[in-house]
Amino acid sequence: MEVRTTGCVDLPGDEAAVVTADLVYRPRDCLAVNMVLRGPDGVAVGWTFAWELLSQGLVGPAGEGDIRVRPLRGAEPLVEVVLATSFGARVRFPARDIGFFVSRVRAFASHDEPHIARSLDAELATIMEEA
Repeated sequence: MEVRTTGCVDLPGDEAAVVTADLVYRPRDCLAVNMVLRGPDGVAVGWTFAWELLSQGLVGPAGEGDIRVRPLRGAEPLVEVVLATSFGARVRFPARDIGFFVSRVRAFASHDEPHIARSLDAELATIMEEA
């Protein structure tokens, strides 16, 4: 399942730029969203993180690591995704598009509960083997 939106990216020391973003949910990686940004030059850059961060970021600050999400109030409600990479990008998206994506993922995820349980069991087994 995929939702396309546009956002505005801010990079330190650079002007803001409009980017296209694809938010992709795949049942085989049922806890994650793959966010692919494409700038005006067509170059694609992607991040994979828990889609629940987007859900939580609609109502309040979420995330403590490399990706943080928070709502921005204003004339048009926005969601800001902070990518703590080497260049520290901030991307603002329309909250309605993020909300639409989250609602679609929740609908898919409710059908994927057995798969989610198997995925969690497999991840736990991997962690235990490495311990």
